[in-house]
Amino acid sequence: MIEYFELGQRLDLSGRHELYPLTASLLTSCEKNSYITVRELRFAEQNNNRSEYLIIDVADGTVSSGNPGRIRRKERLAIEVNPGFKLPVLVHALRKDFPVLSHQHAGKQNSPRILCLYEASWSAVERSWTPERFLERIFWWLRESSEQRLHREDQPLEQLFYMSPYQLILPANHLDYHHSTDHKLSLQRVGNDYPITLRAIPENENRGIKPVRLLTISVPPVETSSVATYPDNLGKLQEQLKTWESELYPHITDTVFDAISADGIRPTSENGEGLLILLWVPRLRNGAIERIDVMGYIAQTSLFELACSLELLAPKNEKGIWHRVRLLGDAVSTEWQKIPLLPVEIRSSMNASQARDISAIDSNNANFNGVLAGLGALGSTLADIWIRIGWGHWTFIDPDQLLPHNLSRHVGFDAFVGLPKTQVVQHLASNIYPHEPLPLAINKSILEEDDDIKKALKEAHLVVDISTTLEVPRAMALRNDIPRIVSLFLTPSGRSSVMLMEDTDRKQRIDALEGQYYRAILGSEWGISHLEHHYGDRWVGGGCRDISVRMSNEYIHLHAGILSCQLRSTILKNDARLCIWESDDVSGTVKSHEIELYPVVVTVAGEWIVKYDQGLVQKLYDTRCNALPNETGGAIIGVTDFKNKTIILVDVFPKPEDSQSSPVFFVRGKEGQLEALKQVQKLTAHIVDYVGEWHSHPQGYSSKASSEDEKLINKLHQKMNIDGLPAVMMIVAENDINIVVRS
Repeated sequence: MIEYFELGQRLDLSGRHELYPLTASLLTSCEKNSYITVRELRFAEQNNNRSEYLIIDVADGTVSSGNPGRIRRKERLAIEVNPGFKLPVLVHALRKDFPVLSHQHAGKQNSPRILCLYEASWSAVERSWTPERFLERIFWWLRESSEQRLHREDQPLEQLFYMSPYQLILPANHLDYHHSTDHKLSLQRVGNDYPITLRAIPENENRGIKPVRLLTISVPPVETSSVATYPDNLGKLQEQLKTWESELYPHITDTVFDAISADGIRPTSENGEGLLILLWVPRLRNGAIERIDVMGYIAQTSLFELACSLELLAPKNEKGIWHRVRLLGDAVSTEWQKIPLLPVEIRSSMNASQARDISAIDSNNANFNGVLAGLGALGSTLADIWIRIGWGHWTFIDPDQLLPHNLSRHVGFDAFVGLPKTQVVQHLASNIYPHEPLPLAINKSILEEDDDIKKALKEAHLVVDISTTLEVPRAMALRNDIPRIVSLFLTPSGRSSVMLMEDTDRKQRIDALEGQYYRAILGSEWGISHLEHHYGDRWVGGGCRDISVRMSNEYIHLHAGILSCQLRSTILKNDARLCIWESDDVSGTVKSHEIELYPVVVTVAGEWIVKYDQGLVQKLYDTRCNALPNETGGAIIGVTDFKNKTIILVDVFPKPEDSQSSPVFFVRGKEGQLEALKQVQKLTAHIVDYVGEWHSHPQGYSSKASSEDEKLINKLHQKMNIDGLPAVMMIVAENDINIVVRS
């Protein structure tokens, strides 16, 4: 005889006009379906929360007899409707011996099995839900479950037990508490939502609350596709594991024995203690371990009490201490099986290794030491990204403090205003992965003479400059005792971001790449608006230098993501790189401009270091060749840095139309030169300026300065010296270039 569960109280069918609209529509559909027999209506009501049940027999002839899932050809079901539930329509299998199968919801003990009909959430399902489709879904579930076909071949193994209404978040270093006598955890509730969330914290941070001792138990592997109701005591856990051809008793005995010190144990005092049991269950698929499930159980029992129930303690000695002992044979007592359990879903806090895995970051490329100079809007956002994805071990260097106006773009909060920016980001890191080593924080300029900075640079594999200054990359470029440098920044409008990265051998230093960057601006269509300042400035303090650009935080996040992703891939290559990413506010697209880079040439001319690149050299040779047999020349534009005593040659102007040239001389004209120079200054934010002149020598002559050249150099020097500027003269011959600097 088949036994069925009964839900709620019977409701007269004549009262159907009082049903929920959803129940009424399902009742109508059931009555129209020739494979469904409506047996009765029932309801249950508690605290104005009413559930209505359609009790039906279903049989469409598609379930075969003797099927492996043990589904009957005719099943009695209850469709429960309650608009107040998160899932407003549930299907209960009323047969008391209905099999435990995959794709069932967790239910209470001694209650009907609940069919899990949908993988998606109800909010997604209801968009296309109809009563007729719902009924077809029930038939589909019964048919597929009968043949055990609900799992795809590539679907992960389902959990062993139904989900608990409790979830427990463990600290990332929870294994440090394993079998520890001195270190215990304390459980605190987080919020009031469902599922009930508990968080495990060190005992000393939650004094007065009963602590728990952590026990980790490994049991033999399990190969099953069934899902069981979670056990509420150790005995039921033992029985279920035996059903799956695993076992608990010998392993819990070994674990408890090992957890007891050789010096013995005393009963707990004061608040006592509980136990948090982590059960490690290897999961098999086709005989091979696919993963290890970790299940948690809270027991309001001390280690001493559990050891007593397992008969692992000898009588206490005269000092009141119990020593551990092993008895021969199986234990006579079954008291340990009666210990109640509160099952909890275990969630471990993240650490950097897990962050890399979940972020698809290759750990082999993430364990390096880096220095990040500049913790402003972009720098702090990139630091936040790299901390969260576990990329690199960082030293943060920045001399500034967080001020109120920074909050519109910085990752810090109002409570941090007034603190050094390095400490702000360091504090945020401690709250993201608290058990990871903290990044170092140095509240100074990276250019300062400081032992901590020297040590950080010596140990680093990469220096990321986001200082938004000219002096940092230029000063660092002259140093030979630091690693590869990359400079990242946003343009004043926020619409574009830039990466200038040295090669691994640092043959193309960051200051020379700056020159090629400016030449790219001057020679491209995108460069026309690249450095424009669209929205103006705002004074944010009383000083004349307390000015901040107007820029939306949207640009910071847009370009931080691009720069981070591109830097992670670029650092794996040896070559230097210069790339610009330009966003379009109208279309929402981002264009990249990859700039071809050329080897750098370094020349010492007196007290000055002159840097230029082979791209510029080739342009000069081509211009000379095209002008033969006449000489040619023009103005040179570049960047002069008096602090570093460097001159970066950026580009040359075409010869003006009013120039005079012959095989033996060249006189540069003036037509259009002033306008061209003003345009250069505008496009480069007044960084690139006039630095001197160049001219070619005819075939058969070297680049050595002639007497006429010496006069020209002296004249140029007199003109440039009015503004205290050095004068550069470049002479281009057939196979060599001569650079003269007078200052």
